[in-house]
Amino acid sequence: MESIIVRKISPKDVEKLSSVYKGVFSGFPWYEERVCSGVSLPNKNERCNVQYTSRQVPTDYQWPLNKTERTGVVGNANGLESCVLCGRDLIDFYPTFVNQDDLIKEALSKEGFIGYLLEDGKTPFGFSWGYKIPTETRTKSINFPLIAPMLDSAGINLERTFYGAELGIVEDKQGSGRGLLASAVRLNGARLQDYENFVVRTKNERVLSILRRIFSGQEGRLLFVDPEKNAPWYTWGFESFDKERILNLLSTVEQE
Repeated sequence: MESIIVRKISPKDVEKLSSVYKGVFSGFPWYEERVCSGVSLPNKNERCNVQYTSRQVPTDYQWPLNKTERTGVVGNANGLESCVLCGRDLIDFYPTFVNQDDLIKEALSKEGFIGYLLEDGKTPFGFSWGYKIPTETRTKSINFPLIAPMLDSAGINLERTFYGAELGIVEDKQGSGRGLLASAVRLNGARLQDYENFVVRTKNERVLSILRRIFSGQEGRLLFVDPEKNAPWYTWGFESFDKERILNLLSTVEQE
């Protein structure tokens, strides 16, 4: 990791971050390259959420095509222009379905924003960010007016809780400890701000594995399943943050 530079994200990074954000989430394990245009239908019973990627999807992929639920991913889809299930046109996931620039600007505006961009030379390949739990405003991803009371009921001190919003490494840079680095630098920043808890919503076992390594091997406490996204919320306490290990890791890279 000697050539990696870790930089704090600022508003001037939106354009650069937008490109790497799209690159990250179009790859494994998300495959958010294209999606059926039926994804935006207001009627849940008619909605079609099938995604399409030009890449080959692994045979043991966690979210394969599910014809009954109209979810999952279709691989090797370069020649397809319409959905294999409902026949509707396919659209680009970014920025047609989700405008990543708006999402990034929204995050930068949040109270307590902490974010980092990872670069190899001057080429960005990963990022991580988060912020203090909002309580009254919904973001593009999370219904916090719904979630905040659920966190409170689970014993989470909202005033001292850091939410891990995004973590991503482009596909060809995955599997070499860079995801650990990206998450560690963000969480060390939160630790220095005297947060008590860290919370995250994720189905991604790789993310959970990274977090266990950062928090001294501790399993995250499962809080509840998000009622809108059917995804679990977890928490760790910063008292189990592996300070020695993480500071040793961060000492191996250049930080700006």
